[in-house]
Formats: sequence, C-alpha cells, structure tokens
Amino acid sequence: MRSSRCYLFVFGHMRSYSSLLCHILGSHPQIDGYCETHIKYRTRWDLWRLRSRVVRLTGEPLRGRYVLDKVLHNYPFASSILRNPNTRSIVLLRRPVPTVQSIVNMGLHYSDIGWYRDLDAVANYYEERLATLVVLAEQLRGRVMFVEAEGLLDDTAAVLHSVTRTLELHEPLRADYQRFAHTGERGCGDPSEVISTGRVNKVAREQRTPVVLPPRLSARLQWAYHACAAALRDTCQARAA
Repeated sequence: MRSSRCYLFVFGHMRSYSSLLCHILGSHPQIDGYCETHIKYRTRWDLWRLRSRVVRLTGEPLRGRYVLDKVLHNYPFASSILRNPNTRSIVLLRRPVPTVQSIVNMGLHYSDIGWYRDLDAVANYYEERLATLVVLAEQLRGRVMFVEAEGLLDDTAAVLHSVTRTLELHEPLRADYQRFAHTGERGCGDPSEVISTGRVNKVAREQRTPVVLPPRLSARLQWAYHACAAALRDTCQARAA
C-alpha cells in the first residue's frame, strides 16, 4: 500500500448532484473512483474492499493519491475510519424542495423502488440523512469541506477551484469529465441522460413530472436544511472564494 494514498468520501444525499461531482473528481489523474460502491464501513478492512471494488468498477489499476467512494445512505460507518488521518471528505447538500421533487421523479421515470414515489418517505429520508451528515462532519473536523450543491452549476469554476485547493491536487479539476464503464446505469448514480453529456451543463434537464409539496412539509424540510447548513458551515472548511 502506498503510504501517501488517502480515502476520499463524498457524503451527500440522493439527487444532490453527487454523480456530477464524482465524475469530475474521478476524471482527475490523482483520484480513482466515480460512483457508489455500497460498502458498509464497519472496520478498516473495508477500505481494502473499497480499493478492490474501485478497480473492478473502473477496470483500471489504482493510479492516484485518492480512492473515492460516494455515500448517500445511512450505512454503518466506523468512527475509526472517519478519524483516520488518511480520510478526507466532501459533504454535499442540496436545497430540499428540488431534491424531493427530483427523487420522486427518479422513482416515476427511472426506478422501481416504491418509496421513491412516496412523498412522506422521501421527506423522512432527506431529514434523517441531513442529521447524519452533521454527525459525520463532526467526526471529520479539519478533514472535510462543505459544498452547496447548487454551486456546482451556478458557480462551477469557484467550487472546483476550492475543491482542488482543499485536496491539494497537482492540477485543477475541470468542468468536463469522462464517461466511465457504468455511467448512467441504475445503481451506479444518476440514471438520467444528463450525466452522459460529459460536462457541467446548466441547460440539460432530467425528465420531470410536476410534484407539489404541501406547505407544512416544505417548511419542515426548509428548517432541516437551514439547520444542517449552519452546522456544516461551523464544522467544515467552508468553500472559499
């Protein structure tokens, strides 16, 4: 094992533009991996499982400083791994109303998982996931940065510059990225056609069916979002201009 190799976790929630960010990261020569591996991190040996699974998913040997995994669900995650000095993380957070609408649309158009189409279940997932993101960030204090998901589209250059600097990459991250073996496949990230465009694209849109959130539910989720964002700003290395 290379002594300089680190483990990079993108902690987010579904439909947080995590596939976009991970494709950009995985296209960098110092980063291996681009999608979810669905590993449950109970012991340090699961880091070896990550290495093996990334090799299988990319079809290439490990080449870089970082091995990447994307984690969007509340799987077990050992504190010993989070406290490992070779662990780095990016926490990604998207505003609630478009997130919930996007998850429901994913259930309607791209997935047969029933709870994706259940508004209350999706809202509960979002709230529970945000609470977990705060806990994860606390354990990674000093080795984690917070990225507001909308910035990937609206302020791409600044976000990528900040991530490049935080990860101490030798060359800048780019807004264009490569298509990998499982890009666009269900279970490996964004299943829509948008991810296959190969670059950050503010114009491309996923297939949508109108989804209206009741005002009380919207207000509840807005409160959860603002509480999470405030906690993450306090804990993480906030994105610098």
